[in-house]
Amino acid sequence: MTTAPVLPEGAAPMPDRGGDRAWIARLRAIVRAGGPSAAAELGDLLTSARARLGASHSIALRIAAATEGELSRTRRVDDSVTAWAAVHAEAGVSLGPDDPVTMEIASGHLRWLARRARPDDLRRALTSQRAELARRRETLGPHDHWTGVARADLATTLLTLPLIEPENRRVLAEAADHAAEEAGRRAGVLGDDHMLTWEARALEASARLAVVQSSTGSGTVAEAAEHALAVAEACMSLGGPLDAGRQIRAALLTADAHLAADRPGDAERAARLAAGLFSVRPRPWWGGADPGRPWVVIARSGARADAAGHAARALTERSRWFPSDSLRCVEVTRLLHLFDGR
Repeated sequence: MTTAPVLPEGAAPMPDRGGDRAWIARLRAIVRAGGPSAAAELGDLLTSARARLGASHSIALRIAAATEGELSRTRRVDDSVTAWAAVHAEAGVSLGPDDPVTMEIASGHLRWLARRARPDDLRRALTSQRAELARRRETLGPHDHWTGVARADLATTLLTLPLIEPENRRVLAEAADHAAEEAGRRAGVLGDDHMLTWEARALEASARLAVVQSSTGSGTVAEAAEHALAVAEACMSLGGPLDAGRQIRAALLTADAHLAADRPGDAERAARLAAGLFSVRPRPWWGGADPGRPWVVIARSGARADAAGHAARALTERSRWFPSDSLRCVEVTRLLHLFDGR
């Protein structure tokens, strides 16, 4: 899954204003080809579009969204938040809030804000994502593609909120409910076997696993873990070798499920698979997954003698991408202190 979700079959396409089909054709060709030159090609296309059409033109903003999505794979999260915020502000100059280009940009901005996870970031992202989902439900309806994007974004942020509010277990159940609703919507629109349907199911499985581990939900950890493993296995089988983001997220879900079921050896093997997939990708933020997450799982699943070293590796990985006051770095620092006996 790209930084901004691809429109599935049957979804309303972004408008092609002014007959500028050549711009859109070029944009689609670059995105589909991908590869290491995509960022530079998109940057050149964006420069041309802004010069010819103006920075606030719908097509220029559409190209800007694709460019920021590509650049965000390889730069520090702080820089991505700043860049997405600037494009979001530019979209507000000329486009309405229900324009598909605006909605894509808004989702990208809030998604990266939540990923940065400074103390105030998650609250800001959560407030804005709740408002965005409510607005899209009201104006577009609950079954619109862009309403679904907002629903999945909100569920993902809710799953990270315990970083700042560890006692707020209620948000985990809310995340599971949003993910389940989105999985049902995608199944109805796209079909049971569509890869985007399975991605929503994986999000729901992660949330359900977190719910039972917090002792606030129904069912048992074993049941939730087995369900998560089944979903992860299905996600692993989707697509081909280029679907690295999906493979990484499925491996991490597998690791979390084994860890919850008290199978540390299996958890470590799955986490090492995710770490290996990260290491061979030229764009570390493939699929929006956190490059330090595999090492957090490995630290928690390994022998105590090795745990501190793995936690240190997690902090090194996260420090490359997150600011030092990110709650993701704080989480690993606390883990290191625990292993050091402090």
